[in-house]
Order: sequence, then structure tokens, then C-alpha cells
Amino acid sequence: MEDKRLEIGLEYFRKKGWKPFPFQIQAWQDFLDGKSGLLNAPTGSGKTFALWFPALLEYIQHHPDTWQKPQNNGIQLIWVTPLRALAQDLQKAMQEVCEVIGLPWQVAVRNGDTDAKTRTAMKKRPPECLITTPETLHILISQKDHKELFQSLSAVVVDEWHELVGNKRGVQVQLALEYMQSINPNRFKRWAVSATIGN
Repeated sequence: MEDKRLEIGLEYFRKKGWKPFPFQIQAWQDFLDGKSGLLNAPTGSGKTFALWFPALLEYIQHHPDTWQKPQNNGIQLIWVTPLRALAQDLQKAMQEVCEVIGLPWQVAVRNGDTDAKTRTAMKKRPPECLITTPETLHILISQKDHKELFQSLSAVVVDEWHELVGNKRGVQVQLALEYMQSINPNRFKRWAVSATIGN
């Protein structure tokens, strides 16, 4: 029996002429059931959509009457990528999904290349999804009003986890997650994504 919570996501795939892989459906269901996890799947198989869609579907589920109206939601999802070069492509793909399904979310990139004007605008009105690097995440944590920034957070996705395992940047991310969890009134979900991780 088809999970009714997935309807909008499945409709998007139909419009594109795509069919979701079983692992994507499983990830959507697990995320919506409040689970955290590690998603390991080959490059180009749709890992981003496996974890981006349930974040959107969860918000829609919690705001059935108002999800199509612009709101000052604060950051709902942080997407950490160690590869800065991928950030803009991620942002475009994620924003396009929001536009197609009619969800007025903003997806923004914040890293070492972000100019001062954009940083100030994000501070005044944070995007619902923030794509960032391990280093910039620590900069955000060091700001004096950082606790307010993370209060609305419902999930963190760490992309390319194999790039971070066993090195200083990985430790940085783990420490950031532990600290953010300690100050967050809502326990947020944690997901890691990898194409080439061992046992």
C-alpha cells in the first residue's frame, strides 16, 4: 500500500517521467518516521532527492493548510558538503523542486565565497535550507546569536561522508552536531550520505 505521506514527492517524479528507486522510498519513509541514518548508494543514483524530499514532505505534513504560504520558518535543514564546488548545483536542484511543488522555501549557500551583503541578508531572514561546509558551520556556531539560528532545525544531512571519515573535518562536523543537538529544543534527525563507504 502506498504511503500517503509521499504523494507530493511521487507526483514530482511522475511529472519528470521518473520512477523513484526503492531505496529512495525507504529513505523517505524512515526520515518521516523520525529516524536518522547513513544512506549508501552509487554516484548518480539520486541520493540527494532521497533525503531532500522527506524534509519537504515533513514540513508539508506539519503545515497542511499553510505550507504554500511564505513564512519566516527559520532554518529547517542544514546540508553540509565538504566539496564546495558542488554547493551551487545542489542549491539549484533543491530550489527547482520547491518551485515545481509550490513550496515557497529558500535554499541558500553559505561558505567562504559568500559575500558580506548575502551573509547579512541570511542573518536577517535565514533560508529554510542552508547548504554549507564544515568550516562555515563552525563559524556560524561561533556567532553570538547562534542559538536562535538553530532552534527551528529539524534535520542535518552530511553529504560525501566518506570524504570526512577519519579526518579533522569529520571530527569538526561531529562536534558541531553534538553541540547543536545540545542547544536544540527539538531533537533533529541526522543523516549521512556516501557513495563509497566501507564497513
